[in-house]
Amino acid sequence: MKIILTMVLGLILLLTLIIVIGRSINAKKYKIYTKTGVQKTEYVTLGGIKQYIQIRGEDAANPIILVLHGGPGSNMAYYSYDWQSAFEQDYTIVHWDQRGCGNTFYCNREGAKPTVDVLLSDVDELVDHLRLTYNKEKIIILGHSWGTFLGGIYAGKHPEKVSAYVGVSQMLDFKQSEKVSAEEAIRFAKQISRNKDAAKIEEQLEGILSYRRIDRKCAADFLKFRQLKGKYLPNGEELSMRHTMWNIFSSPYMTSNDLKWLFNFKQLIESNTELYKELLSEKNLSMYDFSMDYEIPMFIVAGDCDWITPISLALDYFNDISAPQKKFISIEKAGHSPFMDKPAIFSKELLEVLDTVEK
Repeated sequence: MKIILTMVLGLILLLTLIIVIGRSINAKKYKIYTKTGVQKTEYVTLGGIKQYIQIRGEDAANPIILVLHGGPGSNMAYYSYDWQSAFEQDYTIVHWDQRGCGNTFYCNREGAKPTVDVLLSDVDELVDHLRLTYNKEKIIILGHSWGTFLGGIYAGKHPEKVSAYVGVSQMLDFKQSEKVSAEEAIRFAKQISRNKDAAKIEEQLEGILSYRRIDRKCAADFLKFRQLKGKYLPNGEELSMRHTMWNIFSSPYMTSNDLKWLFNFKQLIESNTELYKELLSEKNLSMYDFSMDYEIPMFIVAGDCDWITPISLALDYFNDISAPQKKFISIEKAGHSPFMDKPAIFSKELLEVLDTVEK
């Protein structure tokens, strides 16, 4: 028993040492060294509460890209250092932990729970703060997954403050996304005579579509549903969980609050209950409920193996919207996070289209 305990402790110490070394290497590799650069985290007051932002770029005079993370509740500032480094020479990148999430949550445990309208108001205050602080007339909005819902609505309402919108893994309608991916999984399952699993997916889908709110049990059942679907859906060349975890834990920008939030699944669900009610209501809130006539350039980026926000739905939406300039970027063999699955292709394609935008 003592030998086993010693071995376990030794492995823990070795893993800790590897992580510490990894964080140190990445801190030096991704440090902003330019005199005109900016590399900081701070809390700003939005909606009457302190909210966390991270700002990085090699020249503070560059155009600003505000990144709206997915989830709801999946903050990404601390692990984006890798893919966004390709943008930092030409852009200042701002990440924000939304209300009820990550560092912002731990600074405001008793704060009002997020709703679509409350978050849109927070976004507007943050955009105004960035415009004033960095002397910008307009900024670029980049949303990922759930963040595309907020970003798309905001970009449509405030063309006077936004120079361009980028929707990465565009979310349109939560239930429709699950329906489309489930139907595809059922088709693949039947092709290889896994009829029991096909029937189980169909049965579970009915339960998911009946949700009007999400609690811990619903969330657990939903994850099982996605795992079952995932067995039959093409996943391209998505990063392995091991690679993703290393990218997270070797991050020099992870705070103690980030670490706590990463494992605080219960709080993530509870913090966003009002938001889930809106998204899962009988009305079934959708991007199609808002104006589809945009006054700014619109760029949609999708992995062709994304089954969380299926590429087919994103393409339909792209074809339905009007904008003075628009482009659909499909990234082959990438999943729901193309900036992580195919960072070189993602950055090349996106930088090319952003170069055409008047900042």
